[in-house]
Amino acid sequence: MSDYIIRMDIEKINPNPLNKKIYGYNKKEHEELKKSIEICGLLDPLTITRDNLLLSGHRRLEAVKEIGWTDVDCRLTDVDNIVISLVEMNRHRVKTTSELLNEAEVLKEEYGKMVKMGRPKKGEEREGRNWTILSVAEQLGTSTTNLKKLMSIKKYEPELLNQIDLGIISTGKAYRLVRERHILNGKGGRPKTKTFVSEYEELLNKYGYDFNQEGITDSLNGVNGNSTWSKAVCGIEINEGQREINDFYPTNPKLTRALLDREILEGSVWEPACGEGDMSKVLNEYGYDVFSSDLIDRGYGEAPIDFLDDNQIKKIGKYDVVMTNPPFCNGKEFVLQAKKVARKKICILNKTLFIDSVGRYEMWLDKEFPLKTMYQIVGSLPFRKNNISEERKGGLFSYAWYVFEKDYVGKPTIKWIPPYSYQPKS
Repeated sequence: MSDYIIRMDIEKINPNPLNKKIYGYNKKEHEELKKSIEICGLLDPLTITRDNLLLSGHRRLEAVKEIGWTDVDCRLTDVDNIVISLVEMNRHRVKTTSELLNEAEVLKEEYGKMVKMGRPKKGEEREGRNWTILSVAEQLGTSTTNLKKLMSIKKYEPELLNQIDLGIISTGKAYRLVRERHILNGKGGRPKTKTFVSEYEELLNKYGYDFNQEGITDSLNGVNGNSTWSKAVCGIEINEGQREINDFYPTNPKLTRALLDREILEGSVWEPACGEGDMSKVLNEYGYDVFSSDLIDRGYGEAPIDFLDDNQIKKIGKYDVVMTNPPFCNGKEFVLQAKKVARKKICILNKTLFIDSVGRYEMWLDKEFPLKTMYQIVGSLPFRKNNISEERKGGLFSYAWYVFEKDYVGKPTIKWIPPYSYQPKS
């Protein structure tokens, strides 16, 4: 049935006890709300179910009771799930980090009930193993990366959550402290520095391969001569056997020029993972007004600025274009965050494989800020940690520029950047 407004006796309305568990009570906010209602009245009806269970308006209900009201306007509605609807109706509420995590906790439990267990029947489709956390993050309007960071902070040092709310410390910095103190020192069950073998095993397990399969372990020992190939597959530097700790792999200026020669940008540009300024310098060379920032201070641009921290980016504001080569492990999170910041376009450099993955599927279906063009860079590229490689010989992965355009209508297209556009002469 459709929603409609009724006048309801206050004493017959049943508050949802879960609301207090999630959101708690703030006396200052309560008094301010009472004053507002006394002056302006109740601007929006409460929302209740046909069983008189309150879904939205718990603070307003308490306020009008204290003011002395005996009845109140209510919107009568039907919902499929009380818990999910309770959180959804508080989507635009200004929340503390602890309240956000409380929402995540109850949603995780609720979505977990929806995941079927056991072997699926023939032809039956099931949600993936990460469906629950993905659903929770989507419901809360945050990224899975940010949510997992907050969960780790709450687990190890919950007192940092209040400092995040007060603006004393960013989510990114708080997580780095927790990671250094509790996760990387062995308390969290992971070694401080991953070896090539442990990273390789983790990668194989992720994609469903048996690490102990004959041939795989042999390649690690050099029996089949494939250890160099295996390290390259994992993105590990052969000389040192370990990825750069902050995923700093500079962008060759030729790759930036190759895109700018094909794609016209309008207005201001934000490069949020600027590193040492390799991309920003080319943008300046082409006459663009660029704001450069990075999580790590490498002597160029503003730092530390965590692009994935909503509180920080709100202070900086919007730009016409976001263009960057983000850490590949955070590619999706950078795209989703860029959609909050960019007015016109987003240009992201990533692997060709970025177009794949169940976890990114919904991102490609976005109609408001869709993918317009994928510029496939022909051939494999050499990316070296901490420096730009001028080697003609590339790695094993291919890469592409992904260009998203606000309100673009039409199907995405694929264009190619030929090797002579970026490779040095032999």
